[in-house]
Amino acid sequence: MKVLFTNPPWYKAPTATQPGWRGVRAGSRWPHTFEVHSHTIHDGLIAELVGGYLPFPVWLATAAAFAKREGFDAVIRDSLSMGETYESFYAYVKQFSPDFVVLESSTPTVRIDLEIAAHIRTLVPGVKILFTGLHVEFEQEDFLERHAEIDYLIYGEYEVPMLQLLCALRDGNDLADISALIYRSDGVVKKNKDEPQASKQNVIKIRKNAFAKLPDLSSFPWAEREGLPNLNYFDGVCGLERPQLQLMATRGCPYGCIFCAWPQMLFRGPRYRKRSAQDVVDEIKANLAKVPYKSIYIDDDTFNISKEYVVELAGKLKEAGIGGVIPWSTMGRADLMDRPTLEALRDAGLFSIKYGVESGDQDIIDEIDKRMNVEKNVAMIRLTKELGIRVHLTFTFGLPSDTVDTIEQTIQLACSLPADTVQFSIATPFPGTEMYRMYDEKGWIVSKNWDDYNGSTVAVSRTENFTAEQLENYVKEAYRRFDQAQVERSFNSGDAVNKLRAAAASLEKGTPVVVMQTSRVHLTRWILGALQDLGLDVHLVTPLRFKDEFSALLPKDKIHAFTGNSHFNYAQQSGWARHLKSSQDFKGVFIPYTFESRDGYDDVERLAGELGGRIVAGITQRGNLFSYTA
Repeated sequence: MKVLFTNPPWYKAPTATQPGWRGVRAGSRWPHTFEVHSHTIHDGLIAELVGGYLPFPVWLATAAAFAKREGFDAVIRDSLSMGETYESFYAYVKQFSPDFVVLESSTPTVRIDLEIAAHIRTLVPGVKILFTGLHVEFEQEDFLERHAEIDYLIYGEYEVPMLQLLCALRDGNDLADISALIYRSDGVVKKNKDEPQASKQNVIKIRKNAFAKLPDLSSFPWAEREGLPNLNYFDGVCGLERPQLQLMATRGCPYGCIFCAWPQMLFRGPRYRKRSAQDVVDEIKANLAKVPYKSIYIDDDTFNISKEYVVELAGKLKEAGIGGVIPWSTMGRADLMDRPTLEALRDAGLFSIKYGVESGDQDIIDEIDKRMNVEKNVAMIRLTKELGIRVHLTFTFGLPSDTVDTIEQTIQLACSLPADTVQFSIATPFPGTEMYRMYDEKGWIVSKNWDDYNGSTVAVSRTENFTAEQLENYVKEAYRRFDQAQVERSFNSGDAVNKLRAAAASLEKGTPVVVMQTSRVHLTRWILGALQDLGLDVHLVTPLRFKDEFSALLPKDKIHAFTGNSHFNYAQQSGWARHLKSSQDFKGVFIPYTFESRDGYDDVERLAGELGGRIVAGITQRGNLFSYTA
């Protein structure tokens, strides 16, 4: 049996008047989209669809590994992370001609995924198709009734039931005992109750099997990575570099956050499961031997539930020569940390960590069943930073009892904490969660069009105190204020100005120089102002979408905006940069960097050479300044 495990394409090309987008689906706790402003196809791949945040499809890859271990001819194709076009994907499916397809779908992608499944059927007649993933309708029998293009549904954590289904189909066994499976089965019913027994006829019934106990993780193979775009997966938490190895050490969380989808929909309860620390380290070592990974991301729901486990893992990472050599990151709860645990993790190479804060108001935290003490949370965030571990914090607006005062309290808290990066989100009730049930009951759901649940462009709920539009505006305001507060923290001492003055000492007053808008707007604004104070003739090169952000700082003729892309791309903009250089005669370039690693800035630095001949200095959002060396 030939089995295709697929994370198919999900994107929309930009037009002359509207941006496009790319999406992330498999492996993401929240399938969502990002804007793209150009669309370059080469050999069936779209360059603009890769390069940013891309989660590793851990469930799909583990399912593929199970199938391979059982002897199936299994292939995993992550078209989304390849940047593959729909046309290229369909050509591959036709060529491979699978007997069985496993498609991990999601709420915002289910419509397009059904279209994909229907088209696969035209290419490979007789193929069987399984849908699974993070979508509430996959638990409902009538979904299979309504969609003849798919044959099976598995709800919840799906790797083991998927393998049982494949084996049952191969061996001709009954499907009745396979956990969480929804399938079609022949049944026998009468045409009506008064007709004789002989008038009975066969009909198709939809059967739904119960969800069984979750399996022990010790039985799981390592995720399959052969044939995947392993250099593309990336979560750059606070400056991690790529290529990045992503994996899971634990699954589940015993806490009850009403918005968290994986524990409620995939694990279906508060159970917390651990792999052995040695197995995790062995998987890391085996993958490092194959790919020159520069960082590691452990993508657990709540990594530090067990203090003993994380300390043991930290020790084994050090023993293996990984800890302290390759930086790594994870996601946990600040209130579960203490100094000894943080010191053990730091000594094992923990570079950064994501903490969920959500709100600065304790009553709000209690209401969403986070079971977290705000004061303890804040204290451990500050200790984490004090010990040299970088911190990413998440905050949420539009929680059930949020008011103007509680949101203001949350923004003030975010601006006061020593975070390296933050995420402000609108509380989005994902269908199938307790939050969705609560908001639906209150009449707060403003859209039940599944396409809208993409986490980026449309607010799908409101609250008693806020409209969806008001919540969107609070997110924008919070980012603006946090960025401003971070720049003020990093640059108020005057050290950065003195370093910048020293770097620019060879440039006479009035010399034309250019700053590239390549990081946060507030950092670029600071650099522009500091260079103007030094008497230089300052120009800005920026994507068009940022142009208005600088109109109060520079005359129009000194803001040079390019169209066709939201990022700097050497292949597309090198000719434009050389023309601009010839007309303005820039004598140097200054580059704002998000992080000291300069990861992802290759095209920026090449274009800087075309614009100004040399890079005078780079300045990071943490207030560090350095001269560029090729």
